[in-house]
Amino acid sequence: MSTSNNMLNILTLFSIEEPVLDADIICEKLNFSKPTGYRYIKDLVAHGLLQRLHGGQYTFGPRISVMDYISQKSNPILRISIPLMLEIVEQTELNCCLTQFYEDYCIDIHHESFKDSSLLGYGRGRPRPAYAGAAPKIILANTGTKIQKSIFEKYQVQFMASAYAQTETEFLEKLNQVKKQGFYASQGELENHLGAIAVPIIYSSKAFPLALSIVGSVKRFNLIHVETIVDILTKAAKQIENEFKSLNHESDL
Repeated sequence: MSTSNNMLNILTLFSIEEPVLDADIICEKLNFSKPTGYRYIKDLVAHGLLQRLHGGQYTFGPRISVMDYISQKSNPILRISIPLMLEIVEQTELNCCLTQFYEDYCIDIHHESFKDSSLLGYGRGRPRPAYAGAAPKIILANTGTKIQKSIFEKYQVQFMASAYAQTETEFLEKLNQVKKQGFYASQGELENHLGAIAVPIIYSSKAFPLALSIVGSVKRFNLIHVETIVDILTKAAKQIENEFKSLNHESDL
């Protein structure tokens, strides 16, 4: 494996559960010799991707924060989506999330809250399950069969336990129904007190779809008109798709 891959693998070891790691533990987890592992860590510190704390312990460095800031300010999808998400929050008085699929989990890349609502347990960048909630279902429904099968194989126990699907065939059929419907509504799937409605944003043939969703308390969801919310979300999703395609077309000229 190349040096660059080895160094990137070090960064992937850090998580919410393990935000700080000892240098020797890093070497042990990745089967590096200590001289090799220490050299990689030293280079990552030099580039600001890691910072040393005390006693040979390390955590993410300041360059990570800079990269996240650049991502928030320069990502064209975010620049297009955020004004529309603010409008959705204003119209619905609910929270609005933009979610993407990565590997075998979902992450919210942006969310707007109604009056600083503290309902959302998952914030920007925090991985959440690929088997629960409206956003994962609508994204999976608009991906290829190969990916759908791999997710079912990995999380079959969870899909069965939630009574969503008992077999792969049933799982694929349900996702096909979701795709035809154009949205997915959930109540209590990800967190017991939350409901959500999500629609897909299919902005590129070379990338996973995104999910645009509104999120609120289950009590509130019992009172909303689903068709109205779906219409608001769908119009916003189409506008995001069209503006992104227009942006790409202009850059090709």
